[in-house]
Amino acid sequence: MIGLLPRIFMKLGLGYRSISSKVKGDVRLTRPVYIDKESEIIAGARDAVSIGAHTYIHRGALIHTYGGSITIGSGVSINPYCVIYGHGGLEIGNNVMIATHCVIIPANHRFERLDVPMSLQGMSCRGITIEDDVWLGARVTVLDGVTIGRGAVIGAGSVVNRSIPAYAIAAGVPARVRGSRLKHGDRG
Repeated sequence: MIGLLPRIFMKLGLGYRSISSKVKGDVRLTRPVYIDKESEIIAGARDAVSIGAHTYIHRGALIHTYGGSITIGSGVSINPYCVIYGHGGLEIGNNVMIATHCVIIPANHRFERLDVPMSLQGMSCRGITIEDDVWLGARVTVLDGVTIGRGAVIGAGSVVNRSIPAYAIAAGVPARVRGSRLKHGDRG
């Protein structure tokens, strides 16, 4: 019966949030949104998180703005134990699948100066865009300044440090385009 409650609440359009999840700050939900237990969604004092309808945030996911804003579209699946930060701004499109243990960080520590400790050199924050209908396999890491094009697939364990074109199939460390979802003559 308890497992049935989230489905009932979602069918009624009321949304559902487990009491053991933590939602703090300016977090805007377009219901229904499912937020599983032990998940955190934290928006700082001047930051915001916006989450579209029919989005599932599974157990143990961490979503923190850290000085940037985060926009998550509709129909998105953020699977267990993902870490998603907002630093330089993060946009996740509609119908994006983010597998377990993915890390998305739109920031990078500066390290140019040898006379100043890296921890004191500040950060570069260019932002990340993940367009509609993207699939990130398990343990994918997406780094600052990247756009992942519509319909792209990123293989498990990949590190995305450069932009990936629409409908590409990419994998590796660093991620490289290995193929395309487009058939000959298909324009998507």
